[in-house]
Amino acid sequence: MPLRTTTRVATRPATSTEVAVLGLLTGGEQSGYDLLRSAERSVGFFWTPAKTQLYAILKKLVDHGYATARHVRQTDRPDKTLYTITEAGLERLRDGLERVGTEVNRNPLDLRIFFGAHRPVENVIADLEAVRDQCRAHLAELEHIEGTFDHDEYFFEYLTLLHGKADAEGRARWADEALRLIERRRR
Repeated sequence: MPLRTTTRVATRPATSTEVAVLGLLTGGEQSGYDLLRSAERSVGFFWTPAKTQLYAILKKLVDHGYATARHVRQTDRPDKTLYTITEAGLERLRDGLERVGTEVNRNPLDLRIFFGAHRPVENVIADLEAVRDQCRAHLAELEHIEGTFDHDEYFFEYLTLLHGKADAEGRARWADEALRLIERRRR
């Protein structure tokens, strides 16, 4: 039995986080903990919510009628709340998916590089080496995942995996090129 539902009211467009949580809820009834684990294995490669942010979003989704919440008593573990997407939530997901991506992209690394003339060059180099190494590790992880599932059955998920691979490859190439240019400039 749902803890609470509310009639949907017209509100602002869905945020990327709301869209991601609603999308995860299409997989069936889940607790906040389940959603965090689902995110780690799927959208977590390009969207990672903080635990507190996730629970705040879930509350808002329930308050606006986009999801329901059901309290489950457990004898061997703490009680938990299970969330389910509603029809209104599916509508908000569909609408949000068409609008997501219009938010301003804020990247602190780009800011640090852009103003690199005001930093020790060794720190800029360390940032670029870290990006390169992280991207290479991420690419290896994605390539491993790519070999573990049926690309036809999970076609759209596969498309995002391909995007992740291309992004990691591109960022690693960018970091290598930036490092090469810095080295040339230092000579």
